[in-house]
Parts: sequence; C-alpha cells; structure tokens
Amino acid sequence: MKKITNILITAFFICMIFIFGILVMITPPKETSYIENRSLAPPPPLEKEQFINGGFMQDFEAFFTDQFPWRDKWLKAYLSIQSSLGKTFLLGYYVSDDDWITTEPDHSFPKEELTESAQKVNGLHQLLDNEGIDFYYVNTPHKVSNMQFLLPDYIERGAYDTVRTHFLSSLDPQVPKLDLLDAFNQTYSDKEMKELFFKTDHHWNARGAFEGYKKMVEWLGDQRESLPARPEKLHLENYEERCLPDKKLIGSFNRQLYLSVDTEEKKCAYYPEDNAYDQFIVEKNGEVVDAENIYGRAFEQTEEEVYYSTLHTGDYRELKITNPALEEEGEHVLIIKDSYVNALTFMLAQQFYETTYYDQRHNKDRALMDYIDQHEFDLVIMMYNDPSSDGAIYEYEKPLEKP
Repeated sequence: MKKITNILITAFFICMIFIFGILVMITPPKETSYIENRSLAPPPPLEKEQFINGGFMQDFEAFFTDQFPWRDKWLKAYLSIQSSLGKTFLLGYYVSDDDWITTEPDHSFPKEELTESAQKVNGLHQLLDNEGIDFYYVNTPHKVSNMQFLLPDYIERGAYDTVRTHFLSSLDPQVPKLDLLDAFNQTYSDKEMKELFFKTDHHWNARGAFEGYKKMVEWLGDQRESLPARPEKLHLENYEERCLPDKKLIGSFNRQLYLSVDTEEKKCAYYPEDNAYDQFIVEKNGEVVDAENIYGRAFEQTEEEVYYSTLHTGDYRELKITNPALEEEGEHVLIIKDSYVNALTFMLAQQFYETTYYDQRHNKDRALMDYIDQHEFDLVIMMYNDPSSDGAIYEYEKPLEKP
C-alpha cells in the first residue's frame, strides 16, 4: 500500500510539473513584472552553443521561474503563510500590525566610502565657489531611517544616524547644509510623523513634502538675501488639496511584497489656489511639454492604480520649469536630486525664475560639471535622501559611464 501511495504522489508531482511546463510554454511571456517593477527573463534561444556550454538550462531555469503560471499569486500566498507563522521579516521587510511597511535594519557603516563621498561634495562646492556659484546641501528624510520606531522594541536599530552624522560632519564647514531628517525629528512626534509618509511606499506623502519644502525655503531664505520673499507660498491654507480616494496606491515597498498588504492610503497632491502652476513653462529633456503630463498625472489618467510618481512627478534626465512671475527678480537654480524631490518639483519652482532638476542616475553619459558649465546657474542645490556610500551619485568631474 505504501509503495502504491508513493507511486501516486510521484505521478501527481510529475503531472503537475508537466502541466505547468506546458502552461509556461504556451502562455505568451511577460516582458516586465508589474508588481516587482523589473524585467522578466525571456525564452532562452535555441542555439547549439547554448546547449553545449550549459547556458540553455541556466536561462531556461530563470525563464521558468519568472514566467511560472500565477507566480504573483503563489508568492502572495507564501507571504501570507509566513506572516501567519509569526515571521518578523518577509523578504527583508517588516509589516506592523497597523500595516506600516519598513525594511529590515541596515547595520553597516562604510566609513571610508562615506568619507570619499563627502570629499566629492566638498570638491564640487570648491569648484562652484571658484566660479561664483553658490552651493547648498540638503538631506531629505528617508522613511526607513526616519521612522525606526515602527520596528518592534526587540529589533536592533540600524546605523542610519551614525552614517548620516559622519557624512554631514565630513562636509567642509563652508558648505551650507540642512538636515531635514533632524529638523523633522525636532518638530514632530512619532504619531505626527505618520501623517507625513506613506504606509506602503518609501517616500514622504504630499503633506510631508510640503513640510520639507517649507523648512527648506525658510532656511534658504536665511542663507541668501537674493531669494525673493514669498511667505504666502509657505502656508498650507493657500493650497488646494486634491485627493484620489477611490484609487489604489501601489507603494514601492508593497510591490516587493506582491501587494500583500491591503490598507488605505491618503493619495493627495497640493495645488496653489492662485493657479501658479498653470503659468509654468515646463521642459522635459529639452522639449516643452504640458504641465499636466509631468505633475499629477494620476488626476488626469483613468487607471485605478496610483503611484508616487503619478501623484507628483517621475524621474527624468532633465526637467526645467520656468516661472514667468519671477522673471525680473528670480534666480536660476540647478537641483541635483533623487526621487524624494519629485514631490517638491512644482512647489520649489515657485521660488525661482528657472528651476532645473538633474538626476545623476539618468545622466551617466555626461559629467555634471560639464553640464553646469554649459548653463548659467546662480546656485546649485544637492538634495539626497540620506547619505549613500555609492560615490557615483556625488560624481561631478567625469561621466558615470563611457558614452
């Protein structure tokens, strides 16, 4: 009887593998994973050399894994089982009882790499100073490092404060710097901080971005007298809050968990009541485009899913916003940025005549300093969410990749 049972079980699994194999082969392969936001393995080429060197089986394994039928549903079910078993971290993420997602703490402290990164910032500051261009460094508050209180008490906290403190203290004293993470911690309680970030995404929300904008502009106004005083732009009552309650936010952290966390998020953006954004001239990668196609696309689209990038702006190689209202008194600013600035792009543009956003990650074929020399900027602001040991984002003398 036992032998028959073993045969039946073996036959069942062979049949399942055979059936799933057929499904994989007859189902049109997907090019990308909507949830994971990455490219999926394509069908392996049927080439003689691939069979000889073993590459075919390796490529087929990747293809089979990526294109497995109902893969996302299987993984989502797996995560649910792991959660019910009381696992603290799921695929490197922690989900609190009230559906807040954060990452497993990072305890690394790459001191030498951080020092080298800071020295690159110092070098850029010195070079700009020699050319009469003012430079400022702004550290924006990353959700993970700013909200470690989301983790259980028994979990050792990450080294984020040590990393940030070392990097900022390694900047020359002459470099004007603003640590928005420290400013947030001094201003808001843990409960208030939850009003400033998304639960299932790693970015701040519209309210958090506005608070960061306000603190940054106030600080910048203290640093330079030439910045036009526009105090009315720093009061939330002068903005209309537009929200999308019936749409679903696809948070970056939740995507990594196969959208297994089902919770409500506040999906909003702020628009000035004086309709200042309507007057902006917007250029993406050198071409004039409609502002609605850059900022707040989710409000124009019919899709039910909302992303941080469609509530605000996405990552672009180069984005320039001209504000005609400040043509006579405004300045030309270059902002070197990451995705945290995407929620600030139009708000900050209210303070300058020309605001250019430059993303190093999408400009690997050209040197930052060459780009600066080709334009006439009055000031340059570098804005990153927490220091990185990856010195590439601070590189300014040479392209990150050979053209």
